[in-house]
Amino acid sequence: MAAGAYLLVSWQSGYLAHPTGSVFSSPDSHEYRQVADWIFGARGSADASAWRPFLYPLLLGLADRIGGAAGVWLLNVALWFAALNIAAAAAYRLVKAEWAAILAFLALATNVSLILLTYQALTEITTVALIAIWIYGLSHLTTRPGATQVLSALLPLTLLVVVKPEFELLLALMLVVLGVLVWRTPARGAAGIAFAACLLPVVIQLAVMVTFNHHFGISTIGDSTIRGYFLARLYMTVNHTDFNAARQQVIGLGNLEAARLVLGHAGDAIAVFITTLKDNLLAGSNFILPKANRHLNSVIVWTNRAYALMLIALVPLAAAALWRARDGRLALLCLATLNVFASGGLSFYQGDRLTIIALPLWTIAGLVALREALSAGAVPRQPAGPSPQRRP
Repeated sequence: MAAGAYLLVSWQSGYLAHPTGSVFSSPDSHEYRQVADWIFGARGSADASAWRPFLYPLLLGLADRIGGAAGVWLLNVALWFAALNIAAAAAYRLVKAEWAAILAFLALATNVSLILLTYQALTEITTVALIAIWIYGLSHLTTRPGATQVLSALLPLTLLVVVKPEFELLLALMLVVLGVLVWRTPARGAAGIAFAACLLPVVIQLAVMVTFNHHFGISTIGDSTIRGYFLARLYMTVNHTDFNAARQQVIGLGNLEAARLVLGHAGDAIAVFITTLKDNLLAGSNFILPKANRHLNSVIVWTNRAYALMLIALVPLAAAALWRARDGRLALLCLATLNVFASGGLSFYQGDRLTIIALPLWTIAGLVALREALSAGAVPRQPAGPSPQRRP
């Protein structure tokens, strides 16, 4: 079914005829390739290394050197198939039901936007695969984790951060949670070693940034996004100017001046964030080829509208499930979804690719919450046994 959906969307979009023609068509893909060439010694320096962490350019560079654009496309296809199956396995483990695995699989396998993104040298498919792996690792986590459980729950997240730095917030929270759990576990020595080892990707990225870009941090992409997009739109709203002029005004603001702009116009800042997030959640794809039928983009738009309604319904469902089950794993899935949406309210003109990566997170969170709702409404079965004897 997944293969059929992939071929149908690929044929309808026009990508099937020339699957490698658009792999490096976006400006972002050129930046990833520049960093890859720098990593592999094909160029002397890459300014993009300041805002493009090393892991995805490393994978892209390997695939590009093995098979060119076709290698990058095939890597995306492999990661897409992996994400479907791993997410289904994670849903099965968390919900303990085959129907949950089937629904999680179908949600990802039939999403048109994700299929179109496999034809682009961008981070989204790698991100979705790592999210699925993290959820699967999370499904093994207990209150007394051993080294293997720590490794499976933390390593995918540290790898995720050096692909998309927006997950720094989730990583910080996960470090606190796992730090407490590891401290309380009897085998804290081995678990602590695994905990420290999982941080190696982040340490490597910090070392790269300090050595080559003289900046202590995962990346500068967050700062440039906030200034170049969010603050620019806020300035444009407040001062009634055009976007390019607004961007020129805010790009050089210091941190204190930027904070004053936001706090001085808090209502407008909230409105800009909500509007941007809504636009991204309801957007179509930026990767529909000009020759493609407009029907395909309509499918994406209506799918995203249906997703928005599901998310609204998920809020009380998840809240009730958290209150009833006190499941920390469900709480982490919900917070990870909020992490994606917090970043999705900052940038724009990206189609739905900024928010669609949350699909495995909120889908599986919704399935877990639904399981709790169904179990809460179920009537307990009476134990089988002989009927009681009538008293004389």
